[in-house]
Amino acid sequence: MPPSIDLTALFQAGVAVLIQERDSLNQADDANHNHGDHMLEIFQLAVRAASEKRDSDLADAMLYASDQLRLLSDNGSAQVYARGLALLAEQFRSRQITLEELVPYVRAYLHPEQSEEKGRDQARSGEILKAMLSALADWEHAEAGKATDGGLDMGYLFGVGMAYLQAKQQGGDRLHILAETVVSASPLGRIPYRHRSGVLVISSLLQAMG
Repeated sequence: MPPSIDLTALFQAGVAVLIQERDSLNQADDANHNHGDHMLEIFQLAVRAASEKRDSDLADAMLYASDQLRLLSDNGSAQVYARGLALLAEQFRSRQITLEELVPYVRAYLHPEQSEEKGRDQARSGEILKAMLSALADWEHAEAGKATDGGLDMGYLFGVGMAYLQAKQQGGDRLHILAETVVSASPLGRIPYRHRSGVLVISSLLQAMG
């Protein structure tokens, strides 16, 4: 993995797209007209947090970023992202998933014809997928006020499958389809302006990895 790809660089990719889309996201927020401001605040703080934990492992750096986001008490989206980051970090920690493993996994999905990972451990790839799906499910449950247990139920998996099919029907490349699926299967999909910003930032993170 190129040395330029670390958690700080990934969050910085989110900052870059949010600077460009800040005004349009503010306009899309018909309640408070500040969603673009809030999203930029989130990712700028995440960049600083990741930089401070540059020598830590992926899960620890994500948990630290989550803790910092929780301090933005007047930023509702920051609280949502803080919970999501923490739950994903917990899954990565329990399965000992590193960024060095995650980046090739994402690249293999985005560019299957160019992938150099054809011989990679399929069981390990399955662990990465389970980690991400379990985190998304727990995030959805947390925002709905339900208990989280790291498990996957058939109802949630069916919902993810439907989100994927709908994203494919919309068209676009594999990056856009994956970003749309993740957002639609997460709490970000509940509010139109969060859906829009979520697709933007997740697309930027995937692009930075791919």
